[in-house]
Amino acid sequence: MQPDKNQERKQVNSKLTPELYDLYAAPVYGSILNIVHKGPIAKKILENVFVIAYTDNKTFPLRSPLMSLIDIAREKSAKTIKALTIINECCLGTTVSIEKNK
Repeated sequence: MQPDKNQERKQVNSKLTPELYDLYAAPVYGSILNIVHKGPIAKKILENVFVIAYTDNKTFPLRSPLMSLIDIAREKSAKTIKALTIINECCLGTTVSIEKNK
């Protein structure tokens, strides 16, 4: 029995390629920026999103590539905001000194 050609095509199309980065980086970045509001943080999350999508071929894409990337971006952005909130609440108003006590 020969493998289904449509199934083979689906598997090839489901992998993240460099061309998909060119197509989807801008809208995914915009989605991240709407959540975190900080460009440098958004850029790091964007990198992480594409690394996750590239290395997790089993689940990418769950839907369309763009929607799958945005789903990953929203999850990573929310986790980043939560972590930053915890850090700010924990350390707000405190100063850290590396000088030795005399």
